[in-house]
Amino acid sequence: MQSFLSVMPSRHRRARDRLRHPAAALITHGCLVVLIAAEFALLLNTPVWVAALPCLLLHHRIGVLAHEYIHGIPFRRRRGNLLVIGVLEPIAQTFGLLELFRGTHLAHHRWLNTERDPAFQTAQRSRTTGGAFLGLSQLEIVQHFHYLADILRHGHPIARRSRIMRGFFLSLAAVVFWVAIGHAEIVLYLAALNLYTGMVSSSLRGAVEHHGPPGERRSTNEYRAFIPLFNLNRHVHHHIDPRCPWYLLEFQSTPLPARTFVTHWVHVYLKRDYTLLPPEPRGAAPDGGEVGTALHGV
Repeated sequence: MQSFLSVMPSRHRRARDRLRHPAAALITHGCLVVLIAAEFALLLNTPVWVAALPCLLLHHRIGVLAHEYIHGIPFRRRRGNLLVIGVLEPIAQTFGLLELFRGTHLAHHRWLNTERDPAFQTAQRSRTTGGAFLGLSQLEIVQHFHYLADILRHGHPIARRSRIMRGFFLSLAAVVFWVAIGHAEIVLYLAALNLYTGMVSSSLRGAVEHHGPPGERRSTNEYRAFIPLFNLNRHVHHHIDPRCPWYLLEFQSTPLPARTFVTHWVHVYLKRDYTLLPPEPRGAAPDGGEVGTALHGV
């Protein structure tokens, strides 16, 4: 990283210095508001066949920006980031699953590719399940319901049951609101968008980011993207510095070609000949930002 900065043109360095200013977080806030407004404008004002594709793309990227708040990046205070996650629950009607994802994702960063990583547990279940169809049952969205049951029974060091239940009831209130104003179809559209994002978009990313052919030595892949993903495809840098905002992420090595965004999914879930990458060498990366404090119940 230092060698890259040393040869960076001075104009580029000055631009990056400005992006390090706390006010640059307004970029993330603004993008999130614009994406949400665009999605609902399409859902409310255009035929479903017109809105479908752009809304599928928008919904996934709203989730990518929510990921910034999960890591506690845009706001300095943890409370502000948690507030945004809480507001997004009824907007996206995720019924507490966004808080659940927050907990499992930060645990993933804390214990990357080890037996305590939720992704590792998913891979273990997948390897013991026979057949390609049953392998698809191990997609991330299915696994989240396994984790939800565990959290409701035993608790979780990061995801709070109280916040999951709050997200559930706020989402339920949002359903009542849309039905009451005569737009019950929005409830169905959001359910379809959430299902697609969890079953397809997020699983495509999950497959390419942390899986590869047996014998790979790196723990994280980075890759080109067909359509911009707010730089989350610069995934090595994200794991090196989970508190780095998306607009400052850089490729750390030659990225995989864009087609691997799809082909890795086929290898992981259908052919099942790709495995989870090895753990990060001890001390090579931070523990995932706020995970350290979250694990101690702060």
